[in-house]
Amino acid sequence: MKPPSLLCRVPVIAIALSLLAASADLRAQPRGGGGNTTRSPEVAADFRVTFRLSSPGAQAVNLLSDFSADTIPMTKGDNGAWTFTTEALKPGYYQYWFSVDGTVTPDPANTHVRPASGVYKSMVDVPGPGTEWMDFRDVPHGTLHEHQYLNKENGTARRVVIYTPPGYERSTASYPVLYLLHGRDDYERGWTQTGRAHLIMDNLLAEGKTVPAIIVMPFIHDTTGAAGQQPSIRALQASLGIVTGARGARGGAPAGATGGSYLERDILGNIQPLVESTYRVKADKPHRALFGYSMGGSSALSIGLSHPELYAYVGGFSFPFGVQNSPAFASAEKTNQDYKLIWLSSGTADNQGWQSSLNFHNQLTTLGIKHEWTASEGYHHDYQIWRIYLREVLPKLFRD
Repeated sequence: MKPPSLLCRVPVIAIALSLLAASADLRAQPRGGGGNTTRSPEVAADFRVTFRLSSPGAQAVNLLSDFSADTIPMTKGDNGAWTFTTEALKPGYYQYWFSVDGTVTPDPANTHVRPASGVYKSMVDVPGPGTEWMDFRDVPHGTLHEHQYLNKENGTARRVVIYTPPGYERSTASYPVLYLLHGRDDYERGWTQTGRAHLIMDNLLAEGKTVPAIIVMPFIHDTTGAAGQQPSIRALQASLGIVTGARGARGGAPAGATGGSYLERDILGNIQPLVESTYRVKADKPHRALFGYSMGGSSALSIGLSHPELYAYVGGFSFPFGVQNSPAFASAEKTNQDYKLIWLSSGTADNQGWQSSLNFHNQLTTLGIKHEWTASEGYHHDYQIWRIYLREVLPKLFRD
């Protein structure tokens, strides 16, 4: 038995975020302090949401969100407050933020805020039917752990969030592992703060729809910061082994999946050894999976398809860069034997991931490499679809 070390583990109360969704009045969103009397957001019984911002001196205020791909102008009232009311939204869990004369800001009246690399984003719950699979429910819950480690290659202090399934502490069993990567404008807490990965897994386990597994969510950027500092797009491409030049729909052409990827070295040299020395895991290929969304999806495919000896399950959600040169392409027959699942997906309205994901699906089809492909009509590049993809993928993993 290898219990998590108390010296390197910072326990996280896994249900802290979820208590917001389990409160007695789900429509009363968290409020700002300091005497702020503005009520924002306000969710009506008909699922319309009103956003308000008190900014009398502003010339223009816009609302941005993941419930709409549009930049939405807000209207200024006589009292100097800017407002906008949506049409009825589908019940769900959304991010939004304001642009005030070109400066982005979270909602100062809403304390439910999460950091991300691009902007601090406010959160709003629109409770209703159809969200049960990602809600906090009265079922057994897993535990979130945080580990910090020093990456000696570049001298950065780094953090990884790890989910252990319900009953792990009382069990002597060993578990398979899913390595789950975030995207460019995110960090290691994104998959739990917004993606609700732990709640999705809890609910699937309670319904007997998936296999208990450990989920490892690392920080994948080169440099660190409060919200995860991202490098430039060229640095991102270089870290993925992608060379710039003639451009397709998005990004340049990959130069090869086995280039000196910083993230690959961090996962294989630091994160995976930490997990396998600290937790009771089945440390073999049939019990390892590597998935991610956006840039993390490109990374998961690049790394995973370069290491058939390590991963049996590999996949990318809405990934902006495909993989053109990989050891996996040398022999379709061998690759089809090496992997139990290669999974690709994207929303059709995703202007960052759709064309790349579709092109890669067509490429694998032409090569004769077996994979699963999901095209989701009307979805954009955000957690609204990535949560759904995680729910669809988890039951496919580790079925011996």
